[in-house]
Formats: sequence, C-alpha cells, structure tokens
Amino acid sequence: MSTHSEVMHCYEQIAPLTERMLMLARTKQWGVLPALEAQCSDMVERLMAIEDQETLDAAQSGRKYRLLSRINANYAEIRSMVLPQLARLGAVMKHQSLLQNLQQTYGRKDDALS
Repeated sequence: MSTHSEVMHCYEQIAPLTERMLMLARTKQWGVLPALEAQCSDMVERLMAIEDQETLDAAQSGRKYRLLSRINANYAEIRSMVLPQLARLGAVMKHQSLLQNLQQTYGRKDDALS
C-alpha cells in the first residue's frame, strides 16, 4: 500500500472542518456554518465514491477510526447546539406566519379607522 491515500486525505480534511464548525457553533457564529457544512458534504461525497476502491493498512485504519471518532463527536456536539436554534427559528417563523394570517384576515387597525 502506498503511503498516499486519498481516503485518508478526505478524513484528514473533514476532521479539522468539523472542529472549525464546532468552534463557530460554540461562539454562535451560525452564518458561517453552512459554507463549512457544504465543504464537509463535498468531502463526504468524494469519500463515499472512493472508499470501497482503496484498502487501508493497519496504521491507516487505526488513524481513520480515530479521525472518524473525532468527526462524530464534533458533529454530535454541533447538533446539540444547532437543533435548539433551528427549533427557535421554526417557532419564530410560525409566530410570524400566524401574525401575517391574522393581519390578512382582520386587517390592520389603521385600515379600519380610515
């Protein structure tokens, strides 16, 4: 097996991306996360296309599982911070939709006085 492994390169790119995403989530910099998630998704798609075509040696397999463990832990922590934010956003959007429906149904006070 050659020392260069495209599979390992993918894992080694994904791990620091998820660490950066985690740091951004911890500091509530939500706007930057989608771009990094897109990079991760691209890398994961590439990985899915090539992983079955490459056999890793024992050292690479060990490194892969350590990286995968870090990646999974990062994603779990990110999810634990992002999901409540998404729930709050959904609630705000639902509330805004309800207000808009009420305004359309009953009109504004200002309109009734005119």
